[in-house]
Amino acid sequence: MNPFLHAELTLFLALVACAQNPTCPSLCTCVFHGGSNSKEFRTVLCKNPALAVIPLDLPRDTVKFRLERTSVSRIFRGAFSAMPELLYLWLTYNFITVLHPRSFTNLSSLHELRLDGNLLSTFPWEGLRDVPRLLTLGLHNNRLARIPPLAARYLGNITYLDLSSNRLNTLPNDLIALWPLVSLSETTQPQRSVVLGLQDNPWVCDCRLASLLDISKAPESSMALLDRFLTCSGPPGLAGVPFQRVELSCCRRPYVVTSGTKITALLGSNVLLRCDATGHPIPTLMWFKSARPNHYNTGCCKPFQSSMEPERLPRKLSGYVQDSPGVGIHWSAVSLNGVSYKDAGEYRCRAQNMAGISEAIVSLNVVGLMAEYANSQNTDQQQTAAKSNYSQKKPNQSKVSASLLPQNITGLLSASKKVINTPKINRDKMQMDRADGHFLISFDSEIHERQTPHVSMSIHTELN
Repeated sequence: MNPFLHAELTLFLALVACAQNPTCPSLCTCVFHGGSNSKEFRTVLCKNPALAVIPLDLPRDTVKFRLERTSVSRIFRGAFSAMPELLYLWLTYNFITVLHPRSFTNLSSLHELRLDGNLLSTFPWEGLRDVPRLLTLGLHNNRLARIPPLAARYLGNITYLDLSSNRLNTLPNDLIALWPLVSLSETTQPQRSVVLGLQDNPWVCDCRLASLLDISKAPESSMALLDRFLTCSGPPGLAGVPFQRVELSCCRRPYVVTSGTKITALLGSNVLLRCDATGHPIPTLMWFKSARPNHYNTGCCKPFQSSMEPERLPRKLSGYVQDSPGVGIHWSAVSLNGVSYKDAGEYRCRAQNMAGISEAIVSLNVVGLMAEYANSQNTDQQQTAAKSNYSQKKPNQSKVSASLLPQNITGLLSASKKVINTPKINRDKMQMDRADGHFLISFDSEIHERQTPHVSMSIHTELN
């Protein structure tokens, strides 16, 4: 018998046998492929227009699942969780409009996900947390009009991303920052490279695309474009112009100046934080609190600290003031009045414009004793002294004995019955303006010159 005819007959019989296999879903075809370790790998192909939902009886040992040209329009939660060994998932050229955020549960081994040729206007980027080993993501020929900045959190391992033939006009700077403009021939550090498909989108070539335009002009970088001849669709003056010929000289990423990154404030005092940023267009500034560590007095007042309600972080701060004193310059300040231990933590000043986003962190520590704690300690000692010698009882019991305070803290009693203390190392740096009764505190910090933005902080501390 002709060997070619024998091979074709064998393959035909195998397909027929697999199609009649009771473990293969109806309207689908199952094929086995031999592996290098004598293990067979199963591919399930569902390619029937009559199929409107994902089959429920998918074989557990499936390695590759292809759903092509069916009537399926929705992918529900855990639709593929019965196939934990799945490596390749192709859902191409169907009518899919909705993907549940947990569509890919139990697919921790998945390497390739393709959704080309569907009707997706949104994509559940947070759902990629269930596929930490994903390397290839194909979203070609859908209806995506926007990629949110949070998508960058879940694309760290991607080496192939196809966004071509969608409705995108820009990309978030957080996404472009995943693949920095680094010449591969000038660095000895291993760089993760990615192939990016962006063609056939209506790109608007403004400052939002500044980083992508720079990458497209580089002879080599960690990002390679499937089509290097990308063109602009807007604004009108740049319509039809290739990326390589676009010059956006007016775009400058935010640059923020800092004079201090660690602040120590007195309990009950007022603190003013300020940051100054430059950039074009003029950046907008926002303040966030992102953590709440406090390195001082953690042992003295645990009963009071434990009674505090837990704070949900991060949170956006309100009540800050800001202004633009010059072209391309912006400053912002946030005032913390009567600071307590709850105010201690990390504060972020975020500067953002069309050319990029920058952040800087400032740590605030609060020092001093709680007045209620100091008074309770003082009362206990006075009661003990009264039992031994009533005649030695002090007339004014509201004052705090100096022996109750730590050796490295000097007590200050305010009119509002608060005891405010500061370590000696900071007390030596305090200057008192006797004319108006204000305290100005200066702090030493190191200023690092870098390309990424810095934040400038001015501190004005005032006793209540």
